[in-house]
Amino acid sequence: MAETSGERVPRARDLMDEIRLTFAPDMDLLMAIEELARNGASAAPVVDSKRCLRGILTEKDCLRLLYDSALHRSRGGRVADFMSTVEEALDVDMDIFSISEVFLHNNFPMLPVVDKGKLVGCITRHHMLRGIMAMSQAEDSGVIKIEADALDAVKRPRGIGEMQKVYGSYSKSQLVSRVGRKAK
Repeated sequence: MAETSGERVPRARDLMDEIRLTFAPDMDLLMAIEELARNGASAAPVVDSKRCLRGILTEKDCLRLLYDSALHRSRGGRVADFMSTVEEALDVDMDIFSISEVFLHNNFPMLPVVDKGKLVGCITRHHMLRGIMAMSQAEDSGVIKIEADALDAVKRPRGIGEMQKVYGSYSKSQLVSRVGRKAK
């Protein structure tokens, strides 16, 4: 846990909002689309009856309905047929640096937060911007030192196998921007 001068680096529990909108896997997709539009939401978690996370339904997932209907003349389906799987949900105790890494490795506009496997909240990219601003203000007032906390928070590969796994998760353009040389 990265701490400086008694102040904590923001954690998921500090950044998250309560979940206002969730979908069941067997819900009709058109009804889910209507709910997303009515709530102005770009995504919502998909949970089972015990509030265990099963996936996430994003605007992009919903666009597949148009594509599928053009190809297969189908009109709808269940949320489970269109939702994305969540490879890594955020734990309530994850720090802002680790959360940013998860955001950078996927295209979800919102990530679910779980506590002991149960959905408890969500964090959007906008929440992350507010967290960055709060940290910047705390650094300006001398309460925390972001660079030192970031170094403590970021997981570094401990061997060639871990390094290959990390770099294997990046696209070619991401690799070039991280380790590539600029042309002269």
